[in-house]
Amino acid sequence: MSKRLNVTRRDFIKKTAIVTAITVGAGSIMSIPRDSFAKKITHRLPPIVLSNVETVNGKKVKWIDHPTKEEKLFIPRVRLPLIAQNGAFVPITIEVGNPQTDKLYLKTFYIYDLNNPFPRAASFDLTPGNGTAFIKTRIKLQQESYVQVLAEYSNGDVYGYKRKIKVTLGGC
Repeated sequence: MSKRLNVTRRDFIKKTAIVTAITVGAGSIMSIPRDSFAKKITHRLPPIVLSNVETVNGKKVKWIDHPTKEEKLFIPRVRLPLIAQNGAFVPITIEVGNPQTDKLYLKTFYIYDLNNPFPRAASFDLTPGNGTAFIKTRIKLQQESYVQVLAEYSNGDVYGYKRKIKVTLGGC
């Protein structure tokens, strides 16, 4: 007699994602010595920004409640789902409307997960040669959190954006 298992599609996807995350995570942790990895990336990440009045690399972050048409070009536009089904693979798209010129360009995007014990999620360095300031990637979120994105420009200005996201299945 064959016994039939009653597994829902959602349970199957959750369990597959967990096994995949553990397998991929264990492989990446084992392949990189933790001390050398931390030394390589921490030197270029700004201090953690937990409020609306902080500094990044010595410059004050500009939080604009009612931006003008010109200011909207500098503020990072972030596309995130309102609810992430799986926190291990949360898609995020970041862009700014300001054109990348040699005189003024977006230098770095910083991404933070403010409820994570290690909130620095990623940073991306750009140059005028990129043409447009556009990043599309995936981040890992453990729980309901605020994702904060900072855009640092070549003239030293830093603009910030923060958005809340709910996570049904933690990815950490």
